[in-house]
Amino acid sequence: MNGSKHDRRSEPATVRFAFTPAAAYVRAARLVAADVAAHAGVATGLLDEVRQAVGEACTRAVLRHRDRGMDDLVRVEFSIADRFVAKVTDNAQDLRARSGDATAPGVSDGDARANDHDTLEEDTLSEEITLIVLGGLVEDLVVTGPTAEGGTTVSMSWPLPGSGPAADH
Repeated sequence: MNGSKHDRRSEPATVRFAFTPAAAYVRAARLVAADVAAHAGVATGLLDEVRQAVGEACTRAVLRHRDRGMDDLVRVEFSIADRFVAKVTDNAQDLRARSGDATAPGVSDGDARANDHDTLEEDTLSEEITLIVLGGLVEDLVVTGPTAEGGTTVSMSWPLPGSGPAADH
């Protein structure tokens, strides 16, 4: 390597794509993440971390869409500047916001509400576990949302060589 691709970071680059919320496409997202990260100059020792973290975030997004019966696309964005940044965005609203809605689909009596509550707790626990796993994989993890329009964004970043001391944390 002649290092020229690292010099291009003065001009930020962005790769964006979206996929149907199906588990089969999470593998493709992981592969793209590892390839873009390698091209950006992320240290070889961190590429497995990038691949696994993006896979976890995409799986979380797919499950959020599935649990809410949504076919909206899961959006993924990689940006390369001072750091390699991966963002995974879903369009699923927070289940806790819907749980108090008496008109929510499938809620017709007290028994259905109890079952809906159990499902809500399982989904919330599953999302929390995924975020704990991500927190163990990625030092720089930020989860925003859900927004007023619904959805969350999981943002993760990794240092790039030669980006100075700020990249070390």
